[in-house]
Amino acid sequence: MEKYHEERRITEHKKEETVTFTKVGLWKGVSTILGILLAISLFTGGFGFGSSPSAAVAGVPVPSNAAPSAPSAPSPSGAAVADMKSLVDDDPFLGNEDAPVTIVEWSDYECPFCARFYSQTLSQIKSQYVDTGKVKFVYRDFPLSFHPQAEPAAIAANCAGEQGKYFEFHDKIFDNGGAAGKSNVDYKRWAQELGLNVAEWETCLSDPAQKQEIQKDFRDGGAAGVSGTPGFIINGKLVSGAQPFSVFQQVIEAELN
Repeated sequence: MEKYHEERRITEHKKEETVTFTKVGLWKGVSTILGILLAISLFTGGFGFGSSPSAAVAGVPVPSNAAPSAPSAPSPSGAAVADMKSLVDDDPFLGNEDAPVTIVEWSDYECPFCARFYSQTLSQIKSQYVDTGKVKFVYRDFPLSFHPQAEPAAIAANCAGEQGKYFEFHDKIFDNGGAAGKSNVDYKRWAQELGLNVAEWETCLSDPAQKQEIQKDFRDGGAAGVSGTPGFIINGKLVSGAQPFSVFQQVIEAELN
């Protein structure tokens, strides 16, 4: 009997040691996980994986890492978010310079949503409002950091604009599926097809002023509330994403009336 009690005591002691070891192991595992999560939080600015510290460098516009904009509702009627005079700048435009409604688009030549707006909506805005003198349509650049051809395409178009054919080159880019997968070989071919002075156009491509102009477009768009592409300001009101024509029509008609 004494031997039985001794064996039972030893067994219970081993169980207690096992439970204690299990609790200690669990606590160590939880502590390790919490330490890893804390490190991630410190390096990313929070668990939302915030903006990179490089974006805070003064005077250097850093293209947004946000995805191209999906459609979202326009700002309420009457709620102007920007001063149009400061946003029109000297960028290329379509329509009557003194039209009662001004639309400024910030776009990326490699953005699929921008291509959708071009193919599905812009032609209707042009035929119903731009060509009738009611809307002035301004194009500005907003190249996103993860689109490597967005800025080269923008420079190529701007240099075509130096010879009076900005929107012709703009259309060439989007009619050929956007800038994704393209190169200077494609841009040069389009310049030739449009009858540009190719030598002057190529010299323009390396002009630092062209990149500076694109950076200014980007800064002005960000200051106006544009965070993705395409983004629009219509008489001071922000409209985000490749909205259907009906959304633009509603905002334009409200401004005309």
